[in-house]
Amino acid sequence: MLDKNYYQNPKIQHINMEEPRSSFIPFDNPQNALENEWELSNSFRLLNGKWYFKLFDMPCKVTEDIILADPKTCNFDQIIVPSNFQMFGHDIPIYSNTRYLIPVDPPFVPDINPTGVYKRDFYISKQDLDKEVFIVFEGIDSAFYLFINGCFVGFSKVSHMMHEFDVTKFIKEGTNTITVVVLKYSDGTYLEDQDKWRMSGIFRDVYLLLRPKVFVRDLYLKPVLSDDLKEGYLSAEIEIENRSNEQKEFSIEVQVFFDKTLIKSSNKSLGLSASGKQEITFEFQIESPRLWSAETPNLYTFLAILKDVDGNILEIIPQSFGFRKIEIKDGVFYLNNVPIKLKGVNRHDMHPRVGFAVTRKMMQEDITLMKQHNINCVRTSHYPNHPYFLELCDRFGIYVIDEADLETHGFGAVGDWGLLAKDPLWEDAFVERAKMMVKRDKNHPSIIMWSLGNESGYGPNHDKMAQWIRSYDKSRPIHYESARNAEVVDIVSVMYPPVEKLEEEGKKIERRPFFMCEYAHAMGNGPGNLKEYWDVIYKYPRLLGGCVWEWADHGILTKTPDGKEYYAYGGDFGDEPNDGNFCIDGLLFPDRTPSPGMIELKKVYEPVVIELLSKEEGTFKVTNRYDFISLNHIEVEWELLSNGRIVKEGSVDVSDILPHSSKEVKIEEVKEVLESSREELFITFTAKLKNSTAWAKRGFVITKSQIALKEYTSQDAVQKIDKANSIFSKQNRFEVVDFPDKVAVFAGNTKAEFCRWTGDLKNLEHNGHEFIKSSPRFNLWRAPTDNDVHIKNEWIKAGFDKLQRRIVNVSLEKNSKYFKVESTSVYGAYSVKPVLEVSISYKIFKSGIVETNVYARALRELPPLPKIGLQFMMPKEFEYVKYYGRGPHENYPDIKQSAIVGIYDMAIKDMYVPYIMPQEYGNRCDVRWAFVYNIHGIGLCIKGVPTFNFSAREYTDDVLTKAKHTYELTKADGIVVNVDFKIGGIGSQSCGPGPLEKYLIKDDKFEFCFYMIPVDSNSLDVEKLL
Repeated sequence: MLDKNYYQNPKIQHINMEEPRSSFIPFDNPQNALENEWELSNSFRLLNGKWYFKLFDMPCKVTEDIILADPKTCNFDQIIVPSNFQMFGHDIPIYSNTRYLIPVDPPFVPDINPTGVYKRDFYISKQDLDKEVFIVFEGIDSAFYLFINGCFVGFSKVSHMMHEFDVTKFIKEGTNTITVVVLKYSDGTYLEDQDKWRMSGIFRDVYLLLRPKVFVRDLYLKPVLSDDLKEGYLSAEIEIENRSNEQKEFSIEVQVFFDKTLIKSSNKSLGLSASGKQEITFEFQIESPRLWSAETPNLYTFLAILKDVDGNILEIIPQSFGFRKIEIKDGVFYLNNVPIKLKGVNRHDMHPRVGFAVTRKMMQEDITLMKQHNINCVRTSHYPNHPYFLELCDRFGIYVIDEADLETHGFGAVGDWGLLAKDPLWEDAFVERAKMMVKRDKNHPSIIMWSLGNESGYGPNHDKMAQWIRSYDKSRPIHYESARNAEVVDIVSVMYPPVEKLEEEGKKIERRPFFMCEYAHAMGNGPGNLKEYWDVIYKYPRLLGGCVWEWADHGILTKTPDGKEYYAYGGDFGDEPNDGNFCIDGLLFPDRTPSPGMIELKKVYEPVVIELLSKEEGTFKVTNRYDFISLNHIEVEWELLSNGRIVKEGSVDVSDILPHSSKEVKIEEVKEVLESSREELFITFTAKLKNSTAWAKRGFVITKSQIALKEYTSQDAVQKIDKANSIFSKQNRFEVVDFPDKVAVFAGNTKAEFCRWTGDLKNLEHNGHEFIKSSPRFNLWRAPTDNDVHIKNEWIKAGFDKLQRRIVNVSLEKNSKYFKVESTSVYGAYSVKPVLEVSISYKIFKSGIVETNVYARALRELPPLPKIGLQFMMPKEFEYVKYYGRGPHENYPDIKQSAIVGIYDMAIKDMYVPYIMPQEYGNRCDVRWAFVYNIHGIGLCIKGVPTFNFSAREYTDDVLTKAKHTYELTKADGIVVNVDFKIGGIGSQSCGPGPLEKYLIKDDKFEFCFYMIPVDSNSLDVEKLL
């Protein structure tokens, strides 16, 4: 019943499918056409919804009886279309990065080949029989056979493209039945080896189009600009087809609108023979055209109004378009005569609840989040996205790198991932994927590059793709990373280069721009080093920018047997082969909550940059990094902060700053406060929207910038501690009591206990509240992040995760001002040589303040360290923290541009970051002090000299290290507190370079100090004290 020659033959891509065309919906009146909403079209009938479904393990089991069967009587289940049938429990989702799920035996696929049979009815009236009826599938994975009323209609492949069939001769008046047979594997599978969940089914919209016998088959709009951009020229090529068996006379009127105002129109009358086609061209000149860019997404609307000989409207085809000019000169990419930078992301069609069947609402949510995070470009990795997504990019203003549905990465396992690119048998299949993409998407102004696919090696078949594209569309450059420097591409593209490589390319004199189509792998905690990338990109005109990998985590929402929800990744469904959590590599969590990495990217992509010129004069430079618009839509507010608290505030006028320009602004209050204050001073600038837009409300924060005016020093910290000591030392009692195994020190209302044999601080309490549940211990370990995937093996080999301690010496010292305990220990793990000698001293003063000093030296050559610090546990009641440092979100040495120094107050549970694969989280850099307290305001304050890295968690490092999913996390018996002198950078080495050298901990000697101060905040203001 199902011809194997169709689905195992790269020379056959389609049977009876309509020629690819631009994506549009016909209307029957101009008002509805201008709105261009499909529900307003009388020609459109959506077939989404409940269908009948049955899965077979082999295509051969789909017999004629199955095609003809009534699903209501033949054990068919129901399924929602669009969807992936694996999301409904038919077959299982499998996550594979590059490995094929089948033997590499092209073009053949195994006999065991999950095959889904879909059925539903639709109604055709007597009047409908006068129409040409088409059925459109926007996306089906991977190949399918179409039947109407039991009759074979056609066949097609290419999963992520539009498939249209004329079903006129198969329909009847009344109830009709559609049957779609979808194969999981076909020869197309070899061309669709993208890094994603491998799922199947009808995953995009399905609908009928009821059209007149004479109709607009295709529409190609070619807007062109004069060199000075003052004149626009529009060539509109309209293909008309007559599917009746008689000659037809007709006329076509075309109208051009801007903002729903008619600005141009024209019409022509002609005849068309039976079953004939004709192309008609209209040309217009548009004076002073409004230009399209990501910052100014000005759209015109074109209506093609087809009328019969009596002037009655047959159908109206609406299409948006924009005037924009793309040019590459001397290695620089220009849009509308302006050199631009692409601040991009890679995006898959994927959602945790619906798989590939992303809804329009979900698409708009993605676009809105992109605009809100200063992203101006998306690469449709690694296939064309839904046409509605491109409409949103046109409307909201996002540049698009439209990528063909092509990847053969898995052939690397057999020695040559470009094997099919060099095989003439596959030429038609390669070229067809380019044709389908370009013909469907050609009218979208947001598309500024065509991409020949992803990671498919390079060969003559790619050349043929490019040759066809250039013959059809000369307005856009061609991108393809795997071609490297080959002449076939107009953009030289790479993946995951180190910063040094980027700088090297920036210095080259080359006729083509250089672009990172993938960089900064955003897997788990990360990515790091973003600022350094963009410092280099802005330095060199040739560097076009880059697209972070990737937009969102691909976790599938599921439940444990006891009902706990979690996000599944490779292997969680028993799927083999799988690549684990490598699909959890997005800037957004699966539910579209921004990760700390996304917040950092927003800062680095900021369009408004503020730098200090002279703090003595209070002058600053404001730079407009927009390419086309002034800062007239932005208002900038400033705050002067002394020790984290606002002392002055105001605003500066930046409205007259033109794109790519700067302006000096002066803030008189800076000089005034600098002269009068002895405290640490920062100025924080907040750039906000003056008015609401399509993607954000008035007052939305575009970016924040902070500049230190007076730095915080170790001397400042010591002075504050001396002051606190002076205040608290007025307490009468200071007593040291010896016990056989410990020493107790009483200082006013504070009590500290030290182990006589180890020198450890065993207890610290104030007014009866105990602060120490487990003693501070020297710690090098952090639960490895995804980006620690390589270095963690060196850490484990060195034994950082299982350090054992050998005490060398413990000394006690007492005088009238303090009591001091110092221990020296050697740390190492089993079966390896010791790594460090560490001395820790505690000095408790009459005030009850505990000074902690740590000195360490390496005993042998070590890999870069995860961190250096002390870790201890406090009782659970201390569930809140107030701190003065960077925040409010987590930050690390190479991910802290977005984190503003300030005073933050939060519950410790809210410091948790729900990485899908549990790992290191929650660090705060440059912390001056942190106060961990209970509901009564009593707690322990930690004071740095001058600063430290701080985190407080409900989970131990051991639990975070071992857990593979969030549901495996069990809370500790207390609050785990980390006071770290240094913590290593994060980088993006899950798939890319590691942290920059300056963010690695390679010191062989360390020395740091901090203070622990028991505080009752009801009687003492921590902020004023410290």
